[in-house]
Amino acid sequence: MKSATCVVALAALCLAAMSAEAAPLITSDSDCPSAGDVRARLAGLWSWDNLASIAAHIRVEVGQMTVELVSESEPAASRVLPVEPDCESRAQAAALVIAAWLDTMTADSLGLAVPVAVPPAGPTGPWVRVPVSERPLPAQARLWLGVGALASGDARGAGAVLSGEAAWLRLAGRFGLLAELSFPLPREMSVGQGTARWWRPVLALALRAPLTQGTWIFDGGVGPACGLLVVAGSGFDQNHTDVAVSWGATAGLRLAHRSRSRWAYWAELRMLLWPAAQNIRNDVTGSASRLAALPRIEAQLGLGLSFGVF
Repeated sequence: MKSATCVVALAALCLAAMSAEAAPLITSDSDCPSAGDVRARLAGLWSWDNLASIAAHIRVEVGQMTVELVSESEPAASRVLPVEPDCESRAQAAALVIAAWLDTMTADSLGLAVPVAVPPAGPTGPWVRVPVSERPLPAQARLWLGVGALASGDARGAGAVLSGEAAWLRLAGRFGLLAELSFPLPREMSVGQGTARWWRPVLALALRAPLTQGTWIFDGGVGPACGLLVVAGSGFDQNHTDVAVSWGATAGLRLAHRSRSRWAYWAELRMLLWPAAQNIRNDVTGSASRLAALPRIEAQLGLGLSFGVF
């Protein structure tokens, strides 16, 4: 009885090993889509009872995705697809191409065999990889650190802004989070018989989503902003300094270019909105108070660069 049980278990292990060896070998140079995602979707389209010894490699490049297919008994083939905006659609499209290619193979080419790896470029064996003009892009990092320089404009004139940021990509599906700390250069305005010098550093959080994928990435974001308004008087009978908190919102669009290293370069247009009115007041003894309103809407346009940490 024990010996029969051992024989059954050994047979099951052998069948599992044969199925695993005969399954198509799938690789990808990107995590969008990853090889595991394509393999999972292919399992629902192709019956592993019809075993085939093939290898499939997915490359994601500028505006396109290429599926390369190699078999022991069939010539190498490739299919170029447009890049879908989300990873799930990319994985489904790649799986459909592989499944369709498997259906076109003759019955003689189906059988149990060890999957062949995608051969390297060049005549290193009987297989020749389809030549490509560009190297594959590395997988996109999820944490990016960046700096930027922007020009700002509002009802009070123009200014300059320096910023630092940290961005987390794909925290929830396609959505990511960006935290930014910006430091505008101090500005001045006349109030009564003196001058007020004001400065408002801003901490902003933005929920961002990519509108395109690939080497060029166009995305948009919106979120809350908190500013620390610092005002100092100069030329008054009595000069005072005051500090106040400003609550607002930010929204922007960014066009970024991701190089083959972990560096990305970007240009951004964004707006800052401060709903609550804030004024600088000059109280002069023996005369009415004079007010100077701070701008409530500010536009910023600038350039920056980011580095993918991991």
